[in-house]
Amino acid sequence: MRRLFRVSIILALASLAACGRDHHKVHHWPAQRLYASGVAALKAGNYHHAIRSFEELEASYPYGRYAAQAEIVIAYAYYKHGDSVAAVSAVKRFIRLHPTDRRVAYAYYLEGIIDFNKNRSLIERAFGVNPLRGRDSTAARAALRAFETVMKKYPESRYAVDAAERANYLIDMLARNNIEVARYYYIHGAYVATVNRCKRVIEHYPRTPAVADALGLMAMSYERMGMTHLSYDTARILARNFPNSPYLKRLRHAHILQAS
Repeated sequence: MRRLFRVSIILALASLAACGRDHHKVHHWPAQRLYASGVAALKAGNYHHAIRSFEELEASYPYGRYAAQAEIVIAYAYYKHGDSVAAVSAVKRFIRLHPTDRRVAYAYYLEGIIDFNKNRSLIERAFGVNPLRGRDSTAARAALRAFETVMKKYPESRYAVDAAERANYLIDMLARNNIEVARYYYIHGAYVATVNRCKRVIEHYPRTPAVADALGLMAMSYERMGMTHLSYDTARILARNFPNSPYLKRLRHAHILQAS
């Protein structure tokens, strides 16, 4: 069977050039040849042709043995082609149609990868700039949900470890993004909004370094609003858990905490 599949791949590679001239004949191809042609095009980086082959396969053989595989592979082809919307749509469709399929773990992982890489420039990837600075975090939160699904539902899958690493990165990134927003509110005197944003960090990202910043900003915001007791209590929590926080000096200078 493997030998026959390799032969199909070779035939498909040989037919890539001719396919462009004779695309009207493609719908007469058997399912195996269409699938092999799509895979070959995918490996060659010809994502447009790969998508056309898989789409033709799904349309011509919707219930065949290659149909389900084409449904998930086409999602990857869309992703590589730069169409993240179509890619995510294809992934969700595969999960909806095949909820118990062994490839569902990969489908969730791929969904996470697609959202993870949205709006990330080469400079951001190379130098570690926070990709969420000044941007909507919707894609990052969607990626986190997908990776957490892989971790929880498919902990033994080959994708679980990488999903966990990416999830941790996203959690830290989302927490830092919330702190940046909180600082913006604080600088502009929106102290209630600052406190609310900091509470979000503490509640949703309690194991991240951003918690120290959240407590510091909360304490200073309470002080600015005249809520002395809340400011003092928050500052004490900060001092007890993060004794090296740079916010403590400012809080002592503002007489929220006693100088040590």
